[in-house]
Amino acid sequence: MESQPHASFQVYLRLRPPYQQSPRKSNGENFLTVLPPVPTASDENIECMTSTQVTIHPPSNHRSQKIETFSFTEVFDETCGQNDVFGRVVAPILEGVLQDGRDGVLATLGVTGSGKTHTILGNRQARGMTQMSLDVLFRSLSDRISRLSESQIEQCNDADAEIMDADAFMTKVTSVIEPHQIPKPNTFPTKPSVDPYIVQCPGPPSTKYAILMSIYEVYNDKIFDLLAPSNAARRKALLFKSTRSSSDRKVVTGLRKVMVTNLYDALQVMGVGQYQRSHGETGSNDKSSRSHCFISLELKKLEKNKLDGSTKIKESTFTIVDLAGSERARNAKTAGDRLAEGGHINKSLMFLGQCLELSTAQSLGHTPKVPYRQSKLTELLFTNSYNPAAEPQIAAIVVTADPAGDFNATSQILKYSALAKSSVNLRPPTVMSGRSASGSSLFSHFSVVSGYTEERPDSSLSALSVASSHRAMLSQDMMNMIVLLQRQLKEADEKIKAAEKRAEEADARCLEIEMQVREEVTSDMELRMSMMEKRMLLKLQDQAEKEEMHVDHKLDILKRTLMGKFCFYIFFIILRTTAVN
Repeated sequence: MESQPHASFQVYLRLRPPYQQSPRKSNGENFLTVLPPVPTASDENIECMTSTQVTIHPPSNHRSQKIETFSFTEVFDETCGQNDVFGRVVAPILEGVLQDGRDGVLATLGVTGSGKTHTILGNRQARGMTQMSLDVLFRSLSDRISRLSESQIEQCNDADAEIMDADAFMTKVTSVIEPHQIPKPNTFPTKPSVDPYIVQCPGPPSTKYAILMSIYEVYNDKIFDLLAPSNAARRKALLFKSTRSSSDRKVVTGLRKVMVTNLYDALQVMGVGQYQRSHGETGSNDKSSRSHCFISLELKKLEKNKLDGSTKIKESTFTIVDLAGSERARNAKTAGDRLAEGGHINKSLMFLGQCLELSTAQSLGHTPKVPYRQSKLTELLFTNSYNPAAEPQIAAIVVTADPAGDFNATSQILKYSALAKSSVNLRPPTVMSGRSASGSSLFSHFSVVSGYTEERPDSSLSALSVASSHRAMLSQDMMNMIVLLQRQLKEADEKIKAAEKRAEEADARCLEIEMQVREEVTSDMELRMSMMEKRMLLKLQDQAEKEEMHVDHKLDILKRTLMGKFCFYIFFIILRTTAVN
């Protein structure tokens, strides 16, 4: 039986400020209201209390007239800036990573265009959570930052990673990517300041730290390395599996990891990752993220043993996750690849919502099974959320919402991310008399019952009976609808599986045709080479015969010439001898 994660996420809600340059893509009606904090007897300083609840009011023309209240760890209204979010959410995580050696996770969740990427990466005026976190890390460690030696790299590299320093990485990357396409860190904003959040790291000054940075994405439910630029068709999906040294912990294997020693290098590496990330234009966003992006900062604490001189390496990881926004195909106007990408995004976010709900139930004492292996996203977020060999990780999700955006999509996000929720139905029941209709709209059903109980008991019982039967009919209709939707979902799954099977068969057929073509081309080339070889041999043989005949002819001429001279010489000698005698 697989173990379940016990560490739940702290969930924060951040409302997007009103648009300043362009009008909202909505009717302009705010449907989110932040509730003021409710003081209790134990609260001494009421001014320092924070809001934790928000209500969502359906638009007047919406079919549902239910006011819902959602509870979060904290709610940041439209007036809160990047510094407020960082101080309340991210700073405690970094403190746990640096001082206690705990793993930390920060993620953003929301509808497309609700401000997730602004929260994580910032804009031209203000830094995001990522840049501020990097600044805190390097300023907190300062002169303790070191590079790993070859032996230390071999000691801590149990995930088949390619580890290199920042200079070698940039040299390798700029041979593939034009340097001007990578953002320059000196053009980034330097505010808000992180001075109040610098962490005092424990341990003697001899303790050193190394930081390994990796960036990867979950695209169409597959993991790809964003620091290893390659052609999209040649990208290789990476595995998420147990390491050689620890069977109870999983990591992404085969990543390229960069040793960063200063903020400038880290921002350069981040720029490469953001350039490589999958983006696309949709009807909802000019530059919509089409994948879930993970920025992983591995902190290697190098403790030297004074007795034998050996180095002990302790590890903690801070992961920043920029989740792609949920979207509706009708609003986003997607088709083809963009539609398929949106389907994978929405499916993974749906599974994430289920895991968040069940994880919240676990924190309340229930023991449901969290199905975190349904998608790569939930597997990455939840598999290592509780490690028996270490302190539980500190995990936080910042849910971003546009108070005047897409009501249906926003309410769906709030439903599965909130820590608690309650609702009040504003719509009056179908069966009611004039007397009951004049009662309170918030509790109309209860007004009907109590009003008739005081004056006409028989009529009250009749109304209650009709209301009960109406409720039963509605329940039956809902059950029928659920069954129908389940049947349609099953049929859709079967069609998807059939399509995938046909695609696999087509791929296999294409591979078979390719092999046949290769064999035919190879045979044809071999035949042509054989014929060419024969022709060349015949030509060489003919040329050799001609040369041999030519040599024979020359030798024959030479022979006749020599024989003539020899005969003349003999004749001359005979004549001379005769004359002497």
